[in-house]
Amino acid sequence: MMIVLALGRFGPPTSRVLTHVRRAGLMTREELARRTGLSASTVARTVAVLTDAELLRERPDLLVERPVGRPSIPLEIDTRHHVTVGCHVGRRTTTVSLGDLRGRVILRSTLATPDADSAELASLVNARLTSLLAQVPDRTVLGAGLVAPWGDIDFDEDELAQRLTDALGLPVKSGELIPAIAAAEYLARDQDLPGSTLYLYARDTVGFVMANQRPHGMEIARVGRLSHYPYGGITQCRCGRSGCLENVVSDEAVAASAMASGIVRLPDIDLVHQAATRGNDAAHRLLCARAEALGRVAAIVRDMVHPDRVVLCGQGLTSYPPALDVTRESFGRSTATRDPIDISFTRFVGDVQAVASGTVALRQVYDDPSAVIEDAQLARCSTS
Repeated sequence: MMIVLALGRFGPPTSRVLTHVRRAGLMTREELARRTGLSASTVARTVAVLTDAELLRERPDLLVERPVGRPSIPLEIDTRHHVTVGCHVGRRTTTVSLGDLRGRVILRSTLATPDADSAELASLVNARLTSLLAQVPDRTVLGAGLVAPWGDIDFDEDELAQRLTDALGLPVKSGELIPAIAAAEYLARDQDLPGSTLYLYARDTVGFVMANQRPHGMEIARVGRLSHYPYGGITQCRCGRSGCLENVVSDEAVAASAMASGIVRLPDIDLVHQAATRGNDAAHRLLCARAEALGRVAAIVRDMVHPDRVVLCGQGLTSYPPALDVTRESFGRSTATRDPIDISFTRFVGDVQAVASGTVALRQVYDDPSAVIEDAQLARCSTS
């Protein structure tokens, strides 16, 4: 899978203006002309279209007076009128969510993922999203996104996307989870990341992608799954083999190990985190062992693909802050490449799956805002 995020002098003016404002937070018309390469008159016309469509709004209250000339009113993404819907399907848990046009999660809900029944899952997701949308009745839905670690779950991407499209009554854009997280990380930054960035994700599944900065934007390509990487051990994996990485580092495996050791009474990773936070040394050591393993694997992948930086994502890496340094130290000990490298953790903690599905939904909006608005207006007319 390849995601291309074009932020340079490409795409329709509405897309270029909207994307640059989203990344910057606030921008004036003059700044937009410089960043996009569009003429001042084109920027003015485009801004008028986007403000009329309630995708942008002016912020005169944030006006900075200039000593000479007419002051320029800042613009920002208008998050008051529209919403995107998102769905992340995990092996055990499905997350449904609503997001605003900046990609921030407004509402979310979770449910147990049914066993490989696309029709049942689509019905459950539709019911949850209907309930969430009832809490924001004045907002218009502009896009729907579906993400999952396809290949690590027992659902077909195309079939489930079509089931959800039929259930929701609007087109559902599907994508791979980890590239979507990388795209969300990139779009949330106010500056580009030159060179290449390795994103490694861990929760119940493990995988990585590479993001490469090109002159026309950022290319994010799926590189590989790591759930069944031969890490060692005798526990049999769901794939039928033993020694798979997910049997050591997944939430499911860690929670099961904690219950078997008497740390918790139920195989629930949140209970393990709570026990460790309250000072249970066995729970702390178990979570640190996972952090150490993930640091080693991240180092191996870094040595294979040789990126300029590493970003670690997913609750398996971020949900227990005391283990973050363990991961960093393990990475440092395990990498065979001794050149210094920037290693950081995702800025999205807790809602990362919801943010990823919202990012896929938002691509429809930012790639061609005019078409999305036209479709929404036609839908409103057909129901009035």
